[in-house]
Amino acid sequence: MPTLKTSFGAQKDIMTPLDSKDRELLNHLRTHSGANVQELCDFLGVTRNAIRQRISKLEACGRLVSEQRLQSRGRPKNVYQITEDGLHSLGEDYRELAVVLWKVIVGVEDSAVKEQLISQVRDRLADRFRRKLTETSSPDERLNQLAEEMKSSGFNVESDHSARLPILRETNCPFPMLADVDETICQVERQVLEQVLGAPVEFKNRCRDGHHCCEFEVQLETAASPE
Repeated sequence: MPTLKTSFGAQKDIMTPLDSKDRELLNHLRTHSGANVQELCDFLGVTRNAIRQRISKLEACGRLVSEQRLQSRGRPKNVYQITEDGLHSLGEDYRELAVVLWKVIVGVEDSAVKEQLISQVRDRLADRFRRKLTETSSPDERLNQLAEEMKSSGFNVESDHSARLPILRETNCPFPMLADVDETICQVERQVLEQVLGAPVEFKNRCRDGHHCCEFEVQLETAASPE
């Protein structure tokens, strides 16, 4: 399911959103078979420093690469090219499709079928994260690992151990359009965290309820070994 991939960061390049200038730049590289820094400055009408910052961001998420091109005279020219991931990202906007698919799932009248579909989504997401974490670590350590893995996938998230119980805090909802349908996706995320961490997880705050962030409190006192 594409949107749920986006929310949980199945691929880093999908998780890092493109703004309108990113799309203009990538489309320019696609249609012109590459460009150097000055050509991109002229195209977007911005400074070399601004272009280099944008290039660095797009390079870090695999959407463009640089190559040296020989010229008839002078030094080789450094030219930027769009990658296959960059081409894919220009056509990837899963939000509207995700909302349609999620509405279909939560609108299934047969409760057993609906639960089976939601369970499959939840279990696959949990398996995806579980494979990235250290099996022998404690729930406390796994929380830190999970936060780092989510951040590397583009989440605005942090683990907080300052209170009696640790908290996973998302500073913005990763799937607000799905949460607008109903709260089912919120419960799916909470249950995914429970499976990955091997401990009960409770909501402390939710963006859906008007708070500025989503906070999940991990009940370490009743933690069990993850499956």
